[in-house]
Amino acid sequence: FRPSLGLLVIDYFLDSVVGGIADADELVIKQEVKGGAWVYVTRYGAPATDLDTLRFYIDNQIQGTDQEILKQLNKQASFMITDSNVQDVVIRDIQSGVGIDVKGAVYNYYSKQYTDGEKFKSYRVSLNQQDERR
Repeated sequence: FRPSLGLLVIDYFLDSVVGGIADADELVIKQEVKGGAWVYVTRYGAPATDLDTLRFYIDNQIQGTDQEILKQLNKQASFMITDSNVQDVVIRDIQSGVGIDVKGAVYNYYSKQYTDGEKFKSYRVSLNQQDERR
């Protein structure tokens, strides 16, 4: 059986374009926090009528280039989505876990995150949000 060129083009389009439409475009922050976890932030460039968003992840250190890390993160669930600019994000260690300061709207946020791997760990994520960008 020999697939036609049209079927190959459709398959490529569905896999490469439609299949990856929700994936983030670039890794913009990777920062180690206490306990050996890393906070990763990716930027998703939205279509012209929507705002770009940042997606936040916490995980063990992911080895590889930024593109390889991004590919792994795109398979995971984020713990926060904002329309913040990268320069309006501050990630810091706090007594109870990880503190994150953002300016802008927060669309999705979970305050407790887990990493697995060699050892299962829990992280409290405290959010300080300013709704308006200044």
